[in-house]
Amino acid sequence: MITIYNDSLVNLYSQTNLNLELLSFYNEWKIRYLRLVEGSYTFKEYLFYTLDQPTLNNAVTCSEAMGYGMVIFPIMSKFDITAKIHFTSIYNYIKSYPSIYNNNLMAWQQIKDSEGNIVNSEAKTSSATDGDMDISYGLLLAHKLWGENDKTNYKNEAVKRINALMDSCVNKNDYILTLGDWVKGIKDNNSKYVTRSSDFLIYHIREFIKLDTKNSNEWKLVIEKINFIISEQMKRQSKYNGLMPDFFIKDTGEYIAPQVKVLETIHDGDYYFNSCRIPWRYSMDIILNKTPVTTQLHTLNNWIKKETLSNPKNIKSGYYVANDYPGTPFGSTNNLSFIAPFLVSSLIENGNDDWTISLWNTLIDKPIQRCTFYENTLKLMAMIVATGNW
Repeated sequence: MITIYNDSLVNLYSQTNLNLELLSFYNEWKIRYLRLVEGSYTFKEYLFYTLDQPTLNNAVTCSEAMGYGMVIFPIMSKFDITAKIHFTSIYNYIKSYPSIYNNNLMAWQQIKDSEGNIVNSEAKTSSATDGDMDISYGLLLAHKLWGENDKTNYKNEAVKRINALMDSCVNKNDYILTLGDWVKGIKDNNSKYVTRSSDFLIYHIREFIKLDTKNSNEWKLVIEKINFIISEQMKRQSKYNGLMPDFFIKDTGEYIAPQVKVLETIHDGDYYFNSCRIPWRYSMDIILNKTPVTTQLHTLNNWIKKETLSNPKNIKSGYYVANDYPGTPFGSTNNLSFIAPFLVSSLIENGNDDWTISLWNTLIDKPIQRCTFYENTLKLMAMIVATGNW
């Protein structure tokens, strides 16, 4: 049972109507993005994450997208009798594209080649940590829902992948989560001490600890390091806004928001398209495990309401952390990737009723066709939590 401190949505719309709204959008999402792999001997499906934003290399899916599906389908199986079939088919796909460095992790991206075959985007395609964390968590959900009587032993599959994450995606000098198994695989010293703030999935790691007994003490050290990095950042540029940068880098012994491009963009040190997930990701530990509301989330919740005059449509698709005055906005408005996660964080404290309702209505008002896969998927995740169905 999840703990939501703000039940304004249920009071206003009723649980039945919320469930119907959720199921309606889920069905739209599934029809829009789920694709069958043609010509395969086993039933495989993937989530077509580039449908709304085609890439130059003709990419079709990635481990991040597949990880979202691995979480969504078990949860939605309470409403959708086909959800377990989809879960099995996307896991069949995941197993077909292992990372070059650890075959218990997924290669991060696949493309369609000139003959229409789905292949890894590079000859040596490696993993991305967040995708594999979600894949592992999805297997744990499947184990809790469907047990070990299925022909797939979800628990064993999950433990195998959780072990792989510890072996290949944790820097054991500092117990940070690295960006993927390629950091260790190619011995990339420049990336060895880089970590992605949106990978700080404490609610996943608490479940990993329960099953991965071999590494449970080391996973606890990862949680300690995550909390330390966040608390130290709250003494710096994030003190009055709670914003986290997309990435942290180690500099003179401390993990700080970078002022240079580290991996993706010039905004790697700002609140951007990775860290926009933080209000959702960090709040889940509070909602699921009844842990205390953190200073960071409390600060962020209060700051964003003040910054936007409590109007979600004023939320911008980027805020400076390291590269200009902290909290200064840039980017555009009405991007659900940045709005949807705040629906989740609005639930962790009392006094947010009007804000929660405004966030919900903003998500519902923007049609699926006007959003990217990322927007629509974060919207679906937020709706699952806000309706009490996680």
